Amino acid sequence: MTKLTFFILTILGLTISCNNGQRKDGKSPTDSIALTKIDSITETKFESTEIVCDTVYPNKVYKISLMAFDPRNEDEKIPNTLFTISKLTNGKYLPIFSDSIFSRVQEVRFEDFNNDKVKDILVQNYSDVRSNWTYYLYLADTVQDKFKKIKGFEEIKNPNYLPQYNLIDNYVMSGQIWTSFYKITGDTIKDFDIVIYDNQADNGSYDREHKKAIKSILTQEKNSP
Repeated sequence: MTKLTFFILTILGLTISCNNGQRKDGKSPTDSIALTKIDSITETKFESTEIVCDTVYPNKVYKISLMAFDPRNEDEKIPNTLFTISKLTNGKYLPIFSDSIFSRVQEVRFEDFNNDKVKDILVQNYSDVRSNWTYYLYLADTVQDKFKKIKGFEEIKNPNYLPQYNLIDNYVMSGQIWTSFYKITGDTIKDFDIVIYDNQADNGSYDREHKKAIKSILTQEKNSP
C-alpha cells in the first residue's frame, strides 16, 4: 500500500495597527507559518507580517503584507520576501501592488519622501556590519490607489529626506563617517557624487561642508536644462 503523506499547515496571522506598530497583547509583531511534513525530518518556516494602515492612510483601507518565502536566504541580492499592498473591496482585501524583495527583519516605515504631504512606504532591505540600514521606497498615490517603486533607493544607506530642499542625504558609519546626496527623479535615484566626511571635530566643519554641498547641488539643479 502506498504510504500516506500528511501535511500540517499552521497559519498564525498577525495584524498590526500602523498607529503604534504593537499588538495589544504585547506579543512580538512578527509571527510565523510552519509547513511540516510528518514523515520527514525537515521543516520549512515562513515569517509573515501584516499591517492595517487605517491611521496612516485614513479611509483608504490599505493593508501591507510581508511573506518570507525563503527565510534562510542571506544574500540580499536574491529576493526572499513577497511584499503586497491590498485594498479592502467588498469585504475582501485584494492586491493592488506587489514586489519580490529581500528583507531581513520585515520592518516598515512611513515617511513622506517626495513632499506631497502623503506618507510613503519604506521596507527594510538589510543592515551591514556597522548597522547601516537600507530600505526599498514606494511612493504612495492615494488618489489613484497606486504605488511606485523607486529604483536604486535600496543602495542608499540610512536615507534621510530633506523636505526644504527636496533632496536625500545620509549619515553612514564606516572607517570614516560620510554623507552623500541624492534626489528622486521619476522612478529612479540621482546620485550627485558629492561625499563629505565627519571627523567629529567640535568645530562645526561638518555642518559647513554640508551647507556647502547643498548650495552646490541647488546651483547645479537651477542651471541644469
